Amino acid sequence: MRLQILLVLSSLLFSARTLAEPANEIVFLTEHSMPGIYLDEQGQVAGPTVELVKELNRRMEQGGYYYLMPWARAMQRAQQTPRSVLFETVRNEEREALFKWVGPVKFYDMQLYGPPQLAGLGLSSTELSRRHVACGYRGASYHSALEAMGFSEENNLVLIARAGDCIQMLKLGRAELTPLNRLRYGERFSAFGVELVPLQPIRNVELYLAFSLDFSDEEIQRWQYQLDQMFLDGTVRRLYQQDFPEELINRLEQAAAKSLQRRGAN
Repeated sequence: MRLQILLVLSSLLFSARTLAEPANEIVFLTEHSMPGIYLDEQGQVAGPTVELVKELNRRMEQGGYYYLMPWARAMQRAQQTPRSVLFETVRNEEREALFKWVGPVKFYDMQLYGPPQLAGLGLSSTELSRRHVACGYRGASYHSALEAMGFSEENNLVLIARAGDCIQMLKLGRAELTPLNRLRYGERFSAFGVELVPLQPIRNVELYLAFSLDFSDEEIQRWQYQLDQMFLDGTVRRLYQQDFPEELINRLEQAAAKSLQRRGAN
């Protein structure tokens, strides 16, 4: 309940302040996504992913305001707010023209997780959707993939407003399946009395910083360069290593090295 109140206050504060923010300030919009992004005890947006963005913003010598709100609302506001950055955002074909992109800042191997007793049955995605209920969060990029598997909100899909709440739905018995990132949760996830294992792949995705279209291409190139440098000088490793797996960090550092090589070749 306290987090829901803070989310509402953050959204109201965003609405009240945007008109008064100086033109050179950047509005950063994000969602609750443990362990990378959350509201701390003082109601401030915090977490290792937030620290990455703040350090990147500092290196770019920019000011900024940070707001946390439900993802669907953050996505809508990001498309309406000048000089805004939405993070962490799945980059896909549907969203490509909506923003300018800097990243990646995460890789996700999204898989449909469920009870361990289902793992040995060899059920197809169609069979899973016929027999079981899934939970996902509203506005997520994997929604269309779940629909392709046979899940629908009218029948066997519970949609919630905040990432992470699906585990509570599974604990309460209101759903049995949920998408999770294998790179983070591995081959067995256990929390709050719920045990889950990957059953079906959904998609591999890359998460980016999504900049509003009023940023110039030259600015985007500078942001990308600074982000790549943060991966290669160990800054992101220091921020991520307590919460994210080595496999993920290594892949991000390799992607940054390739990005810089491409820049050098052009």
